[in-house]
Amino acid sequence: MDILGLRQFFRDFNVDTGNISVKLVQKIDQEYEVYEPIVRNRLQRDLKELYVEVLQTRLFGLPQEEYNPNVGQDGYLSVAPLYVAHVDETIEKLESEENIHGDMNEMNLDDINFYCVTFTRNGESVYIFRRFTKMKKIRRGISTFIEDNTLRKFDNDLFIGLDRDIDILVYQGEMLIVNRFALQTIFNLQDYFTTRATEALDHIENGNVISNFEEFREDCLNDRQASKRITKIINTPGRIEGFLANANLLPNVIEEAALEIELNEDGQIIYTRNRQVRSEILFCIADAYYLSLLLNRIGEDISQ
Repeated sequence: MDILGLRQFFRDFNVDTGNISVKLVQKIDQEYEVYEPIVRNRLQRDLKELYVEVLQTRLFGLPQEEYNPNVGQDGYLSVAPLYVAHVDETIEKLESEENIHGDMNEMNLDDINFYCVTFTRNGESVYIFRRFTKMKKIRRGISTFIEDNTLRKFDNDLFIGLDRDIDILVYQGEMLIVNRFALQTIFNLQDYFTTRATEALDHIENGNVISNFEEFREDCLNDRQASKRITKIINTPGRIEGFLANANLLPNVIEEAALEIELNEDGQIIYTRNRQVRSEILFCIADAYYLSLLLNRIGEDISQ
């Protein structure tokens, strides 16, 4: 993601000609109920200055890497296209008039899961997603403020904290992932994994390399870790095709890496619904087994 361009977008943002919206969102399975209060000019200016300052912090100067569903590298921010976790579809739903409520009295803060702050100018938008902090302990107590040296009580308990943290930021058709956990809590990550894994399994099935394939398919789709790994495989160009084209080399891989995989007389992998064997099959498809150059050691790359 172009961080310099993003910073410039916020510095140049004019609240008099642009628009800033805040949406408080309740996630219900794969659907969303959206509550959008009016944001007055003064608060718009404060939000602009807040994010101008936040984006100047060292966090957003970290190097970036392509999003890997299996593992994230320390000291890096991940970048992904918007089809990951169906973020593009989520944005469409958040902007649909059918899902937006204008009456804040209909909202129950205990049901809100996240908020989205959107900056729009000249047809270009930046979306900032953040999980919602409900502050239940404070709400159940007495909320006060000081005015004229007097401690006063808030008459309205619908106070909302918009903090400095950003979980996901969308800009110019891609997203910057600051908090990987938010991909699941805000968006529909598991549904994305299932969709992509199903596509990959259809392709693998056509290669006729695994016997008992329907059992293998079922177990993979019911195993969240397996679905994530298969998603990484199909998102890596040529990986499935390479596995199918070189399946004749499996006996050597099985022997060298001391795998539990067994082959039948036709050279097909015998799937026995064993979790270890399932994991080894996926590592083979991902071409994750390697021979180290220095110690001639067999290992496995968990990032694949």
